[in-house]
Amino acid sequence: MRILFSVVFLIFFYYIKPSLATESNANIICSNDSKSNLLEFSFKNNNNHFYDYAFKKIKNKFIEIGSIVGQKSNSFILFEDKYAFLGVDFAWHLDKSTMRLKPVLLSEGTIELKKLPEELSCINKK
Repeated sequence: MRILFSVVFLIFFYYIKPSLATESNANIICSNDSKSNLLEFSFKNNNNHFYDYAFKKIKNKFIEIGSIVGQKSNSFILFEDKYAFLGVDFAWHLDKSTMRLKPVLLSEGTIELKKLPEELSCINKK
């Protein structure tokens, strides 16, 4: 009887374990109104409901583009994009309620930007 109970417990634990796992990444797809500019981002979760790193899809691969600079649960994420403009400290601000992605110039470096990128609309990718 004890062996049967152990086998049933192990089988139960094996099937329940995947349902207890939390999703570690969140993905969004962003585009301008004319759909001519399309960006895909992913955020890595550090298991406390906040994100640590931002990734951008370039040539069908996600590469790390920077750290999460600021965030508030169910409100916003501010994340660096070190590859958007080399020589400029640049970030994106994602408003989670409107799903709008706005460019943010954190500080100018060796290059002075004449124009910031346009604001983008985003959707969650499942």
